Amino acid sequence: MRGGRKRTQAVDRAVEPWNVVRDAVLPGALAGTLGAFAMGVLGCAFSGVLHGEPWRPALLVSGLFFRDGSAHGALGVLLGLFIHLAVAGGLATGFALLLPRRGTAVAALCLGVLYGMGVWLMMTRLMLPFGSPPLAHEGASALLFLLHLAFGAALGTVPALRSVLTRADRLRRRLQLLKQQA
Repeated sequence: MRGGRKRTQAVDRAVEPWNVVRDAVLPGALAGTLGAFAMGVLGCAFSGVLHGEPWRPALLVSGLFFRDGSAHGALGVLLGLFIHLAVAGGLATGFALLLPRRGTAVAALCLGVLYGMGVWLMMTRLMLPFGSPPLAHEGASALLFLLHLAFGAALGTVPALRSVLTRADRLRRRLQLLKQQA
């Protein structure tokens, strides 16, 4: 019994320090993917109802490269989806870096929604006019605000993702200790 307690304490000490990959990069990438997915589903649903073109948001995002709005077909959609996932993952990783490690899920949800509003403000006022003229000319600021709120809400999953990754790290280290002792 005593050997098990020492092993657990050694594992806890090894897992305790902040790890940038475990506590920021992976939770940020996963939360960003979840947020991008929520934004994509809502954006495609609204676009399908309002314009009859569910893939229109992805084509507008691909305006980063097709600046004249000439993106069409599967290439334009895939490029738009890739850009959207990459930007969302980067922004969510930035959020995970800023979020305190011992934060609660409620605090993360509130901060995530505020972060989403800030991202919306920066995107619509500064980034879109230069980054994607077709999306800037669309003028769907209210819809983009709703989509960024959904993204911010998805960022509230960062503490839960950190917890899962920390438990997985703890289990991995316990197995390594058992393997070394055997």
